[in-house]
Amino acid sequence: MKIFIPLFFLLANIFSCTNKIEKINFDFVLSERCMILNYEIDNTVEGDYILSSEVNLKDSSILIKKLNALPLKPQSIENWVVGWGANKPYYDAGVENIRKIKKIDLKKNKLYLGMIKRGVGFPEKNQRIVFWNTNPSNFKNYLKKPIINPKMWNQFSGLSIGFSSIKYDIKLKKWVMILNEVDTSRIQIYAAISDDLVNWSAANNCKPILTISDFDNCRWAGVDKLGKNKQTPFVSDIIQFNNTWYLFLDGYSADGKRNIGIAKSKSSLIGPFEILKKPLLTPGRKGTWNDESVFYPKITKYKDGFIMFYDGRNTKGHERIGMAFSKDLIKWTNSFSNPVLDQHFGWRSNEGCTEPNYIEVRGDSILLMVAGVKKFKLGAWNRYVTNRMFLDKSGNVDDAQLGVYLSTDGGKTFNPHINNPVFVNDYSNKYENEHMGGNFKLIQTDTAEFIIYQAKSSYKSSKYNILLRMRKKN
Repeated sequence: MKIFIPLFFLLANIFSCTNKIEKINFDFVLSERCMILNYEIDNTVEGDYILSSEVNLKDSSILIKKLNALPLKPQSIENWVVGWGANKPYYDAGVENIRKIKKIDLKKNKLYLGMIKRGVGFPEKNQRIVFWNTNPSNFKNYLKKPIINPKMWNQFSGLSIGFSSIKYDIKLKKWVMILNEVDTSRIQIYAAISDDLVNWSAANNCKPILTISDFDNCRWAGVDKLGKNKQTPFVSDIIQFNNTWYLFLDGYSADGKRNIGIAKSKSSLIGPFEILKKPLLTPGRKGTWNDESVFYPKITKYKDGFIMFYDGRNTKGHERIGMAFSKDLIKWTNSFSNPVLDQHFGWRSNEGCTEPNYIEVRGDSILLMVAGVKKFKLGAWNRYVTNRMFLDKSGNVDDAQLGVYLSTDGGKTFNPHINNPVFVNDYSNKYENEHMGGNFKLIQTDTAEFIIYQAKSSYKSSKYNILLRMRKKN
């Protein structure tokens, strides 16, 4: 006897099981809450929004019922800002207006607001608000401005810049950052060097280390998605192995597919490079989870070889995380468990964003940081009937944040940190007031821990900047 189960029931059950994934608290360099939008203190659900019950313009205070139930303390309130939307479609994510917090009175459930840092005015009565942590896990923005100026390269195209990774090159006796042009059809690859991770200058006599012409005979990359413009691929990670530097790249082939490849240098990290003719990984067959693109690989040493996590996208735009293994960085074997991360709900509900940013291996455990974006409230009803398109959601709507996941079974399954996302941009800083970018680098020295990251700004036209946060060691 055959039993037929309605498709809608199966889909509902799958989503229900996905949403029941256990959220756990585990040790990581970033572990504090960075976004508070509901009384459930849970960013995987919309929950019961926090509202400004009363607004008093005379003393700049707002009353928030059950404020004392939130994890906000007077001694650390200086790290937090409060945000609210503009009550307009597209502009209601709780970041359009930002104020500092002068004081918190938990007995009276009152917040006393300080300087306006973005937008105008005060929240309205019964308007939802979002709390944002501007110094996640006490990492403070060291300079309050970008550490890289694209103008140091005269061939650089546009204003936006992204980086792949940062390594110390013993031959050069310098820290080296490999960078890409972003938001332009003309992409080339550059390098910057530093003695202290704070002050950077152009390497290679201000010239690109890999140019468009270097990829003229490369079949797996060298053009944009439409095949109209020549460009280099993006560099997403760097590994040194057997006295050789390996740059991991992803780019488009002539058929519009995005592939992962490699360039290597036996000299220094600024080249010269040999570009391998064959890609490391290519999209899957039609109808599979990654049949349109494989990109953004992040790699680290794992057991007696290497492990890679990468973004895979299908033709419908759904992105998931894949995993692969290698002994030599050249030949890679995909995991039978792929995709290993497909958790898209709450702050990660948008299925079109899931880039891996950082890997840390601790014995048999793997910690993986990935990007996430909350999806808009779409549909004909919201667009045409109620005119509330993109309203009714709060916190990181269409803005990428970073969260960390833990696997104790070799990367087959991952559990999210209970406080995800654990790293968010500072919306009160004009150089990073839009969203996080695609990369993240943690560097630990004897005296301090540095986080170098990419974020987008609306200041003087939207662009990606590279910024630095630091936490001093005791």
